[in-house]
Amino acid sequence: MQEEEQLSEQESLELITRMINKAKCEYAETGLSALLWGSVISFCSVVSFIGYYYNYPSVGMVWWLTLATVVVQIVLSVRERRKRKFKTYNDDAMGGIWISFGVAMFLLSFYVNTGHIDHPNTLFLIAYGIPTFATGFTRHFKPMIAGAIICWILSIINIYTPFPYNTLYSAVAAQVAWFIPGLILRRRYMKAKKQHV
Repeated sequence: MQEEEQLSEQESLELITRMINKAKCEYAETGLSALLWGSVISFCSVVSFIGYYYNYPSVGMVWWLTLATVVVQIVLSVRERRKRKFKTYNDDAMGGIWISFGVAMFLLSFYVNTGHIDHPNTLFLIAYGIPTFATGFTRHFKPMIAGAIICWILSIINIYTPFPYNTLYSAVAAQVAWFIPGLILRRRYMKAKKQHV
């Protein structure tokens, strides 16, 4: 029988250190996403300011560029994900946060550009979707992801719905974003609890 080679304590620590450093090197943030969004938002802001300053309201349409940027961001994210050899919990959390932020920014731009600023409920509906989407995305829980998307769809519909009918959208949003997913989670919890009794 061949005797296995035993590593000394020092050799074990060195091996672990090398593996950690290798993993750190393989997971490198390219910075392209931050550069992309920093450039696009800066450009849109300056163009909007110039349009406002010189009284060219149609220049506000420049914010539609953020929609194209979302597409570019998705392509960049897919390419970077394919290059990675492993995925961490933080990847999911950051993905959920930044996707929900991107959707919220697009919807806020849409809201402001429609000129319907007298519908504050729209802002609440957009905000409801952010933590709901991030939580559902991070935990891979589709009912919360769907609930967030419904909140965002309702935020657009809310702009075109007269008061007081649009106030009912908050109730619908609360049901689909939190209450129904809560029921599903509770049912799963109770089922798991019964199995482990």
